Amino acid sequence: MVVLKREYARLKAENEALRNTALYKRLLEFEQNLAAGRVFTREDLGF
Repeated sequence: MVVLKREYARLKAENEALRNTALYKRLLEFEQNLAAGRVFTREDLGF
């Protein structure tokens, strides 16, 4: 599959913008917690 340079630049810019969001940071934290073996209950999450 070939990606046009213009399209690649747009995708790269979108990726950089998303990395600076709170949601992305929360997702990384979630993945780290899973890797560490932490288990959360509904109560822990505020449900």
